[in-house]
Amino acid sequence: MNDSTLPAATAITTNVTLRADMGQPFAAWQSKFTSGASQAAGFLALDIAPAFAGSPDWRIIQRFRSPEALEVWRTCPVREQLFAELAPMRQAGGARADDETVHALDPLSCVTEVIMTVVEAGKESIFRSWAETIQASQSMFPGYMGTLVQAPVSEEMQYWTTLVRFSTPAQLDAWLGSTDRKQLLERVQPNVASWKSYRMQSPFAGWFPDTGDKPPPAWKQTALVLLVLFPVVMLEIKFLSPWLAGLHVSIATFIGNAISVSLVSWPLMKVAVFFMGWWLRPEPAQRRRREMLGACTMLGLYLIELAIFMLVF
Repeated sequence: MNDSTLPAATAITTNVTLRADMGQPFAAWQSKFTSGASQAAGFLALDIAPAFAGSPDWRIIQRFRSPEALEVWRTCPVREQLFAELAPMRQAGGARADDETVHALDPLSCVTEVIMTVVEAGKESIFRSWAETIQASQSMFPGYMGTLVQAPVSEEMQYWTTLVRFSTPAQLDAWLGSTDRKQLLERVQPNVASWKSYRMQSPFAGWFPDTGDKPPPAWKQTALVLLVLFPVVMLEIKFLSPWLAGLHVSIATFIGNAISVSLVSWPLMKVAVFFMGWWLRPEPAQRRRREMLGACTMLGLYLIELAIFMLVF
């Protein structure tokens, strides 16, 4: 356990190596673990995935909203009981119950390529072996942030899903266009019926243009959205709501939301990003100073907005 990262940690990753005959018991255990974790205070998300499809090595990422909530979950009797139930399923000499790492995990701090692959019938074992090979190759590239490979989940969805994560779009593009990857794709091509891929980026990607660098942290993006959305909503309450009072609540809400989204998307967010760009993506040499100055600026702007609307209302 790396306790040095605990003060800033909001996630914990547990590594598990299963015995060969524990597939079904582990599936049932996952359901119980998901239920237990999701009921914990401050729970944010849970990601349980194998190293690759069919692998006995699994990674369990438990995300929480704060370091305090994470610490409560780490020492929770429910969690301890669940891992005690998991112990007989683990491979002797494999990952131990204490094979864990606490860390900060920002879901928007990386870019993900989603690849959907239809494998030729009877060639699944070849594809699994190839997935392990390409995993080893891409992990050597700068910026690599992890991979998830998921087998087809139903008869209607006959494709393998692969998530490939890198720190920045430029680093992901470097891997996708590399000679190593092209050679590996050529090797597996006879066993694949079709490929399809797309890129997952920040949900606010349209407001924070891709500069080739890591996107602004999630909390900064959210803070800036709040800064421009709050006055729009307050002005709607003051001036628009009386005009919509005679309409059904669903219609009135739809109209208000449509106006809010339109105004925030254009031009307000573009203006806000333009003026706060120095804080969203500070230069490394000035990062600490600009982080502090930007946080103070945002706090000041929030207080100004609150003061104005407390006087108006």
